[in-house]
Amino acid sequence: MKKKCLTCFILIVLWQMTSLIVDKEVILPFPYDVFLRMLDYLTISSFYVSVFSTLLRIFISFMLAMLIGVSLGICAGLNHHVYELLEPIMALLQTIPQIGYILILLVWLNSLQALITIVMLMILPIFYHNTVSGIQHIDRDLKNVITLYHHSLFFNLRYAYLPLISGYLASAVSSALPMAFKVGVMAEIFVSSRQGIGKLLYNARVNFDMTSIFALILWMVVLLMLINLITDIIIKNLNNK
Repeated sequence: MKKKCLTCFILIVLWQMTSLIVDKEVILPFPYDVFLRMLDYLTISSFYVSVFSTLLRIFISFMLAMLIGVSLGICAGLNHHVYELLEPIMALLQTIPQIGYILILLVWLNSLQALITIVMLMILPIFYHNTVSGIQHIDRDLKNVITLYHHSLFFNLRYAYLPLISGYLASAVSSALPMAFKVGVMAEIFVSSRQGIGKLLYNARVNFDMTSIFALILWMVVLLMLINLITDIIIKNLNNK
C-alpha cells in the first residue's frame, strides 16, 4: 500500500512539473485544477445521471455476454461438433474492430441498442473461450462419473460443471469487466449517446476543456477500481461458500 501511494505521489509530482513546463491548460492542465473539477462534478446532478446511464448499459451488456457466452461455451465444450461450428464465429468476433461494430450496428439499430450490442459482442468471446477451456480441462474421469449417474443436464450444470469451472468464470469476469467499461465509454463517444460518461467526454472535447477530460478520466479510473473491488469481494464470497 505504501509503495502504491508513493508511486501515485511521484506521478502527481511529475504531472505538476510537466504542466509547469508546458504552461498551457488547453494541452496539460495542472493536477490541482483537475482535482477541483472532479469535486465540482460531485455537485452536478447530471454527472450522477451520466454515470448511472453508463453503468446500467454496461451491466446489461455484461450480463447478456456472460449468459450467452457461458451457455455457448458449455455447449461447445461438451460437443465437439458445436465447438467446430462456433470457433470460427468467435474468432471473427474477436478480429472485428470496435469501430466496425459501431458503423454497422448504427445502421441496423438505434443508439441504445447499438451501445449494448457493441459491448456485448466485444466481451462475449472472453466468456466463451474461458468456459470452453474450463470444460475441456475437467478431468476425464470426472466427466465419466458425471455421465454415469444419468442426471439431467440442468442438474449436472448446477452441481458439477459450473462449480468445476468456477475459476475460469471468475477469470473471465475479471477480464471482461474492465474491457466492458472502457469499450462502453468509447462507444458512447462514437455513437453520441444522449447521456453517459462518453457524452461528457465528447462535450469536453468539443469545448477544448482538457481539465474536464482529465477529471472525467480520473473518475473513470476510480469507478473501475470500485467495480473491480466489489467484483473481487463477490467472487471470494462465492468461492468460500
